[in-house]
Amino acid sequence: MTKRFRELDPATLSPAQKAVFDAIASGPRKTVPYIYHLLLGSAELAEKSQALGVFCRYGTQFPPRLSELAILVVAQHWDATYEWSVHVHEARKAGVPETVIAALEKRETPVFEDAADELVYRFASTYFATNDVPDDLFAAAQARFGEKAVVELAGLLGYYSMLAICLRIFRVPPQGEA
Repeated sequence: MTKRFRELDPATLSPAQKAVFDAIASGPRKTVPYIYHLLLGSAELAEKSQALGVFCRYGTQFPPRLSELAILVVAQHWDATYEWSVHVHEARKAGVPETVIAALEKRETPVFEDAADELVYRFASTYFATNDVPDDLFAAAQARFGEKAVVELAGLLGYYSMLAICLRIFRVPPQGEA
């Protein structure tokens, strides 16, 4: 397979790319993940998507454990090894149980001790399996998390799916393997 991804050299960036690169590096991520090396091929897309990414990762109604769990479901659905390699570490830091991570990595249904974790998993995995969320599952998510949080969960699934698709198209390797 032809290598499509290349890590950017900040010294070679256009002024527009450099401004976005620096904004990402100085933001809450404190680094410029490979996905943004890719997206900086369009400084405008990188700028807009990184702002949405900051919200999806740090600003939703969900605690990091639930967000990271949902992101791992997205990464597995799209077979996005880079996304998985980054977020498996974040999921561990956020408290996603090792047994859940191991089951997801094997593409098995995890056994959950926490009802909120199970609900987020069921919501995300059901959507990816069927391209829909049945009424009873949707109602359960709204009852547990509220309407705003369910909107944010749907947005999180969509945002990380966009990243996963870009990562797959450009064959971005797992973190540390560029």
